[in-house]
Amino acid sequence: MIRYDAAAFWLPGKTLVKNLVAIMAALALAACNRSAEPGKAAESGKSIAVANAGFEQITGDGSIPGWNTLQHAGPPSYEMVIDTQGAYAGKGSFRMTRTRDQVYGSIKQNVAVGNAAAEWIELSAMVKTKDVGPGGWKLMILGAKADEFSPAITGTSDWQRAKVRVHLPKGVATIAVGATLLDAGSGWLDDVQLHAVVP
Repeated sequence: MIRYDAAAFWLPGKTLVKNLVAIMAALALAACNRSAEPGKAAESGKSIAVANAGFEQITGDGSIPGWNTLQHAGPPSYEMVIDTQGAYAGKGSFRMTRTRDQVYGSIKQNVAVGNAAAEWIELSAMVKTKDVGPGGWKLMILGAKADEFSPAITGTSDWQRAKVRVHLPKGVATIAVGATLLDAGSGWLDDVQLHAVVP
C-alpha cells in the first residue's frame, strides 16, 4: 500500500500567498513584454507637422492658409471653402463641393519628410460626405514611389477617420498630402494628421 505524506504537499499560509503574488507578478510582466499582434502596426512614431491641419486659420480673401486648391481643367467647377458651421472640432473644417461636371478637385500641401523616423508614412483625417458619387472622396499622398489613396467614401456619411499609408523610398524629402473629390457631391476634411510609422 502506497502512503502519501500530506505534510509534503502543505504550504504554510504566508508562503502560499507569497508564491501566488510572485506568480501573478511574473504573468503581468510577461503580458507587458508581449510583442504587438502580427500584421498590426506599431504605435505611431514621429508626428510630422501639417500646416493649418484643423482649418482654424481663416482669411478674408477665400484662400486657405497652408493649403493649395486645384482642379483638373476648365472653368471653376468646385466650391472650396473653410466651413465654420460644420467642423468636426474647433472653428472650421474644409469643404469641397462640385458645382459642374469635372474629373477631380483637390486640396493639398507639400510636407517635408526628410527626417521621418520610419520608412512608412501614414496620413489620417476626419472626413464626411454628402451625396458623393461612386468616384468618392479620398485622402491622398503624392510624390513617394507611387501615389496612394484611401478607400473611396461615397454617398452621405457622418464624420469618420480615414487613413492611407505609403512606403517612403530613400531620398524622398517632400511629399504632398491632401484629399480629392472624384465625383459629384461634397466632402469635408478636418483634423489632418501625418506620422512616420513602423509596419
